[in-house]
Amino acid sequence: MKLFDAKALRNAFGSYMTGVTVITTITDEGTPIGFTANSFTSVSLEPPLLSVCPAKSLSSFEVFANCKHFAVNILSEDQQHISNIFAGSKEDRFSQIDWHTDAQGNPLIDGALTHFSCRTERNLEAGDHHILIGAVLDFSAREGRGLGYAAGGYFSLGLEREAAEISTQERQVNVGVIIEHQGKVLLAQSEGKATLPITTTDDNTSAVNTIKQFLRDNDIEAQLGAVFSIYESTKNNNSYIFYRAFVESSETKELGEYVSIDSLAKQNYVTPAIAEMMTRYATESKNGFYGVYVGKEDSGYVH
Repeated sequence: MKLFDAKALRNAFGSYMTGVTVITTITDEGTPIGFTANSFTSVSLEPPLLSVCPAKSLSSFEVFANCKHFAVNILSEDQQHISNIFAGSKEDRFSQIDWHTDAQGNPLIDGALTHFSCRTERNLEAGDHHILIGAVLDFSAREGRGLGYAAGGYFSLGLEREAAEISTQERQVNVGVIIEHQGKVLLAQSEGKATLPITTTDDNTSAVNTIKQFLRDNDIEAQLGAVFSIYESTKNNNSYIFYRAFVESSETKELGEYVSIDSLAKQNYVTPAIAEMMTRYATESKNGFYGVYVGKEDSGYVH
C-alpha cells in the first residue's frame, strides 16, 4: 500500500465539510464520558442505523469499544464551546455543561440540535479507529442550524448566509481579508496606519466572490476560510465583512507586509474597529478557536 504524508492526508480529509457532534456513553461505574467527533454518518433508514468512528488514541476508547449503548449529540451553531470542551478539556467535561440522561442512561447535551440514542449494533476494527454502528432506539430534533467544521476550523452556515445576504441586499459592501502565513498576518498601510487588504463589491458580485477575485487579481494563492467579522460603521453607514484566509507562500505582491500575530495588538490601525478586530484575532489565535463578530462598529457580539 502506498505511504502518504499523514498531515497532507488529514488536510485532504478535512476539506470535506461536516457537522460537529459529541458522542457520549456511561461507564460501568456510572460515569458519563464523551468525545467530539465529525466522523458521523447515517447508514440506513430501515432498519435505522448510524455510525461513528472513535479513535484508538482516545483515553475513553476501551469504553466505547465495549459499550452497549451510546448517544450522538449534533451541536448547534452556538455550541462551539462544548465542542472545545469535549475535544480538549482534561477536567470533568460534564461538570462544565448542562445535560441529562435518556431512557437508556445515555448522557444527552442540553441545547443540542439533535439527539440520537443508540444500541450498539456492531463494532468493527478499522485501522487506527473503530467503526461503531448504532441502532437508533430514539431521537429528537429541533429547528436550527448545526455547527460546521472544515479545513481545520468551525463555521456557521447561519452567519455565512447573513454575510451573503448583506452583500446582495446592499449596493456596495467593503470586503476585507485576514491573510495568515506561519504565525503572521498580512497588514497593509493607509495614510501611515495599519489596515487589512480590502476591496468593494459591485452591483452583481457577492462578498465571497469579490474577495476571491481580489486575491486572484493580486496573484495571492489563498485558501479562503470562514467569516470573522460582520459590522456596520456608525460613521459612514457602510457595511464591512472580513474573511480569514491562509497562504503557503510569504509573497505579499505589494499588498503590505507580514506582522507577527503576537504583535498585532500593538499596531496603530486606521480605525478602532480594525484595532479591536485584530486584537481579538491575536487572542483567539492562541487556542485556535475563532468566533464571528456581528453588530455595529462599536457594539455587537461574538458568536
